[in-house]
Amino acid sequence: MDFKRLSLLFFLVFFFTGMSLERINYRDGMYMNVCKDLRSNVLVYFIFVDTKATAPWTEFDIQSTLDSMNLAIRWIEQKARENNISLNIITDYYIGEQYNTVKRNLSYETVMKTATTPNFRKGIDELNKWADQIAKRVGSEVNIAERDGIPEIKNPRNKERLVAHLRDEKQVESVALLYLVNNYYRDDISITVNHLDTEDVEFSIVSYKYPAIIAQNILNLFGAADLAKTLYRRNEQKIKLAYEYFPNDIMQDVYARTVTSLEIGEYTKYLIGWNSTLDSKYETLLTDKIINF
Repeated sequence: MDFKRLSLLFFLVFFFTGMSLERINYRDGMYMNVCKDLRSNVLVYFIFVDTKATAPWTEFDIQSTLDSMNLAIRWIEQKARENNISLNIITDYYIGEQYNTVKRNLSYETVMKTATTPNFRKGIDELNKWADQIAKRVGSEVNIAERDGIPEIKNPRNKERLVAHLRDEKQVESVALLYLVNNYYRDDISITVNHLDTEDVEFSIVSYKYPAIIAQNILNLFGAADLAKTLYRRNEQKIKLAYEYFPNDIMQDVYARTVTSLEIGEYTKYLIGWNSTLDSKYETLLTDKIINF
């Protein structure tokens, strides 16, 4: 088979299966959107969400997740101090009376199915709609104080307005928004959305309450790139190379790993703004191709 025929066949396969290859540049996530710079005062705001496909959030689950969140935050702050970065992370979260959570089903039961059905692009749209509906519910219970001379402001009705309210309330520039679903005993993914562009506010959906997973998603929001295989990292050669360079980096596959055994490598420090330069041998990791399936 000649080259032209092979190229045509490749095109037809991707055209008729609704798939495409897109180049991704992780530099696009640097100093981007709401989570611009991981330094100074930063708010991490999280929302406990129940769905029909996840385990219900019990009081014990919520309390243990709060403990994990605290460990993740303290670990990031410690790493900042080790790198002479001034960082103060404030945490806050939404929870109703008697540990009532927000109930909102995902379009296709799991995070993974929703993110990829019928393809990645449309899946991200569904996750954005889901996150906006939850933010609207949380925003309906926000008490916005009246101020002299300022027109009345309606309660937040989507995640963008919720984040704007939180920035104003907490007097911070950066707000890391996390949606927590209880997949502790289920097989699913955590994912960060909108962190590589400015079309919508970035947020993370966190499936597991391990401190390392929580820390990883917070860093994702501030520009850190996945090093292991995920929906945003597909090139097998680069995945292998990333493991050779940074086997203990927080952006590797850290499921069930203790956060204290991990580190923030030079590549990740560069993407979150803690280093101003990057060794040229790591530059190949700054790009990848993802399958829009």
